Amino acid sequence: MVLLAGCSGTDVLNTVNGAAGYRAESDVRYGEHSRQQLDIYRPKQNDNACLIVFVYGGSWDSGTKEQYGFVGAALARKGYTVAVPDYQLYPEVTYPVFVEDVAHALASKPLSELRQKRRLIMMGHSAGAMIAGLISYDPKYLKAVGLSSDIIDAYVSLAGPHDYFLPTQKQRWTDIFGDDESKQVDALTVNHVRPENPPTLILHGVDDETVTPKSAISLEQKLQSASVPVTRKTYEGVTHVKLLAAMGRPLGFLAPTLNDVDEFLRKTCGNQ
Repeated sequence: MVLLAGCSGTDVLNTVNGAAGYRAESDVRYGEHSRQQLDIYRPKQNDNACLIVFVYGGSWDSGTKEQYGFVGAALARKGYTVAVPDYQLYPEVTYPVFVEDVAHALASKPLSELRQKRRLIMMGHSAGAMIAGLISYDPKYLKAVGLSSDIIDAYVSLAGPHDYFLPTQKQRWTDIFGDDESKQVDALTVNHVRPENPPTLILHGVDDETVTPKSAISLEQKLQSASVPVTRKTYEGVTHVKLLAAMGRPLGFLAPTLNDVDEFLRKTCGNQ
């Protein structure tokens, strides 16, 4: 379990999962800021015509794309092309700048070229799941960069804080999201559910003490009410960190995260 602790843990996972062998392009710029860069992972064969944009978590104030190479490699082994963007962080920026960064990444030349021949999947873990969810559900972010929300074919949430999450509960979150109630409500994914939302997969650990599983249930219920295709799976004995770590070798025994993501996307991506 030492593999789950800190940057050294992700370094080990990246090595074991051969991240460097799947990382086709590093530090691809999508903007002028030093954090507006992304890494691209490509399958060695059997490209299934899907591009996954994976947004990592870190409470909106930490994280680097290099730490999540094991996710890119795991998905590339399944035949997906994967982009992992960095984005600006608190305290340099506050909400919604980090969401806007990911929208800019999607509109950038590198990802525009990849999207031309591939279906687009938004996927994120924790804070990154909220960012990816807002991009998927709230059309204003893509509209602001000249894109239509219908470019997103599916959305995958791993332990996302979609509801039962009020920034006012913690001073740090208030600092990030502001003290204006309308802005806080705007940050919650559940408040942007509409019939046009893409098919959604929600994965969550029952033992997640960082983001309550009630958040997953709330999002599922809202999507069902709007007649949006949704699948929710919760895993007994799985925590916030284990849910994502399970995607990498040799930790697949922790949860079937990778297989469930792959199974959900097979129809969309044509890799049946």
